Amino acid sequence: MRKKAWAVGLGLMLLFSLAAAPVPDFTGPELAVRLGCWSCHALKGRGGTAGVPLDGVGGRLSAADLAAVLTRPRSRLPGAKMPSYAYLRPGEMQALTEYLAGMK
Repeated sequence: MRKKAWAVGLGLMLLFSLAAAPVPDFTGPELAVRLGCWSCHALKGRGGTAGVPLDGVGGRLSAADLAAVLTRPRSRLPGAKMPSYAYLRPGEMQALTEYLAGMK
């Protein structure tokens, strides 16, 4: 019984230490690749054609608008096929939003 309690305690410690582990930082371009943005969107003539090209998107939409499109795409574009990225961690959402906002 004692060994079992020890193993449960060790397992809980490991679980809590993983939950508190630092989140890896991703840059906006790395996130765009990881999320598959280029399978639907193009940039500088390269990428998919299902979504609008992202050239100049930072000049068309504010950072707040970009964040809204990323988290609730159909609220702005009702027929959009783009998935929601509301699950991104705050730092990841900020990096992706800043990357897109910088495309002017």
